Amino acid sequence: MKQLRITVDGKTYDVTVETLGGCTAPVSAPVASAPAAPAAPVAPAPAPVAKPAAPVSGGAGAITAPLTAVVVSIEVKVGDKVTAGQKVATLEAMKMNTYVVASAAGEVASIDAAAGESVQEGQSLITLK
Repeated sequence: MKQLRITVDGKTYDVTVETLGGCTAPVSAPVASAPAAPAAPVAPAPAPVAKPAAPVSGGAGAITAPLTAVVVSIEVKVGDKVTAGQKVATLEAMKMNTYVVASAAGEVASIDAAAGESVQEGQSLITLK
C-alpha cells in the first residue's frame, strides 16, 4: 500500500494505492475533507502538423488542403515571404485543428480560401510564386 497526494485543478486529494501484480489500482476515494472534483474536461490532442497534399517545387505552386475541413484562419497575406515548414493556415475537421505548412519557401501570390469557408481535400488554399 502506498499513500499518495494528488493535486487536480488546484485541489489536493490523499489516496491509498495498492500494488497488484505490478499494476497499481486506487483503493480509496479522495479523503472526506476534500470535495469531489468535477470531471475535468478532456484536453484535445495536439493538432498534427499537416503537409500540403501537393508538393511545392522550386518555390512555386499551390498549398492545398490535406483534408476536407473548414478554414479557421489563413496566417499569411499576398506578398508575404514564407519559408519551408512555416504555418500558413489552420483547418478544422471534427473539432480538431490541423495546421497547414509550406513545404517550400516562396512568396504568396494569392489566397485561394477564406476563414469560415469549407474546403475539399486537395483544394488550393494558397498559391506561391
